[in-house]
Amino acid sequence: MFEPNSYLTTLFYRLREGGFNLSIREYFSVKDAIKGGWGTKSKEDFKKLLRLLWCNSWEQQQHLAVIFDTIVIEPEKTEETTPNQPPKIQKTGNYDQFDSDSSTPTFPTTPIEPSSIEITKPATEKLSPLPVTNPQLIQEYQDDAEFYTYYPISRRSMVYSWRYLRRPIADGVKDVLDIKMTVEKATKQGFFLQPVYRRREKNHAHLLILVDQEGSMTPFHHFSRDLVETAQYESSIERVDVAYFHNLPAEYIYQDRFLTDKIALETVLNQCDSETRVLIVSDGGAARGYRHRERVSATTEVIWEIQQQTNLIAWLNPVPQLRWNNTTASIISHLVPMFSMNEEGLRQAIMTLQR
Repeated sequence: MFEPNSYLTTLFYRLREGGFNLSIREYFSVKDAIKGGWGTKSKEDFKKLLRLLWCNSWEQQQHLAVIFDTIVIEPEKTEETTPNQPPKIQKTGNYDQFDSDSSTPTFPTTPIEPSSIEITKPATEKLSPLPVTNPQLIQEYQDDAEFYTYYPISRRSMVYSWRYLRRPIADGVKDVLDIKMTVEKATKQGFFLQPVYRRREKNHAHLLILVDQEGSMTPFHHFSRDLVETAQYESSIERVDVAYFHNLPAEYIYQDRFLTDKIALETVLNQCDSETRVLIVSDGGAARGYRHRERVSATTEVIWEIQQQTNLIAWLNPVPQLRWNNTTASIISHLVPMFSMNEEGLRQAIMTLQR
């Protein structure tokens, strides 16, 4: 059975030495994909997974194929060990004579002269040493910070971007000094009596995130999980609802990322209003290069249902935009604003939701 993990570490360092801008997050993305059953059937299947996650151009795909073919993983050889057999004792005629009536053997009485015994040592052959080839050393990188220099979008960037998704309403505590109103009031009265305070603003934004889970989105679970966690726990957004689906939001969606807790899509949409922001996270068929009319029509119907509640919709696609061509994603991008899942793409998606 093909074991992709035996190739992964060596290939990771070889590609970094060859100019690939890979970080530890790309490494663990492949590990998660392997755990999900991707790239485990054969070398070609594993190579397709690496091209999808690590390559951004045709030249990089060719470079990866060349380096992949040079890696040879030899199976461990186990030597069969035979148990030590006791040496055979050669019987001589003098020791074969036993008295049939007696239980003790009769040994010869002739003394053996020491000078007649010659001890000969076995001749040992002088073996020439086998040629030893030095294995190719894999360079270890001591600077861990370099592993985090490349990532389509970092967790910190997500936290920073969520700050711009706001719906401020002044309904907080009345403790903010209003300098303009204070000056105007003092001017009208002709004297200063007391300052004017206004209510503190609160962010009453409501965000609904619909996340495509499993299938072709398995390699991108790191991105979607960070996106959800930063919105829920590291932002000032008052209300963040998250629902999951597989391939496309159908009549029923799920409230957990393991796709076990089912809920009707209509129930979720009924909790939205015209100020609700809806963010869809899916590859839209671009990960596998598919283009299906059924998926386009079903997605169009779901988008129409969402638009009955709110027009603040945006789509984040973790697959690079160059791979949207001739896929379902290219058609969906004409129905709803679609952006790549990077710093600029998330910023534009939030601006679309904020309008």
